[in-house]
Amino acid sequence: MKDVFKKLVLAVGAMAAFAFLPIRAEAQSPYSPMFWSFEGGVGLAMPMGDIADSAESGPSFSGAASYFVRPRLALRAEGALDMLGTKGAIDPNFQILHLTGGVEYHLTDPMGSATLAVDFGVGASTLNSDAFLLQNNPSPGRHTVGLVNGSYPSVNAGIKAGFNLARHAESGVPMVTLFASADLRYVMTDEENTRVYGELNNVSGYSSIMEIPLSVGLRVNFP
Repeated sequence: MKDVFKKLVLAVGAMAAFAFLPIRAEAQSPYSPMFWSFEGGVGLAMPMGDIADSAESGPSFSGAASYFVRPRLALRAEGALDMLGTKGAIDPNFQILHLTGGVEYHLTDPMGSATLAVDFGVGASTLNSDAFLLQNNPSPGRHTVGLVNGSYPSVNAGIKAGFNLARHAESGVPMVTLFASADLRYVMTDEENTRVYGELNNVSGYSSIMEIPLSVGLRVNFP
């Protein structure tokens, strides 16, 4: 897992470094690519893979900042909070906080009326749950108090479609964008540390946690 994460970090770093290399065609762009974007979104996080046997979908909240270094390429920092439930009789508050950094690439001209972009980042995710009671565990008549927490390496990939609204008068940069997005979040967890959560539904722990959040939100650009 650590080797895979190191390769992902190197890949994102290489893409970020490439963003600063000059390209003659882009230098002829009629507008300056140097502007900031800030966005916020809300939606639904759906657990996937093995954890889908235990966890239920829950609300998702996200925020991000992007800095355009080229007309279609931006450096990106993102934070998200996913709040999952469980399918067991006990329903602990299970939260996953994601913090990632990476790149964002626009498949269409971000200055147009509609936008389509993809992003990729690496970072860390922190698991946190309320304490809950495992009855008759580890044996009949005995009870164990469970708690899931810890931080682990994670990766995030997403796609976003939006509609640009009012524009900045001088630069022509869209000021507000309404968007809908879908992401894939993959957390490299520890099977032993997450075992207690799996036992709520008589399954083992998880070596990884995967989610697909679907969100809508608002993006504001500052030229």
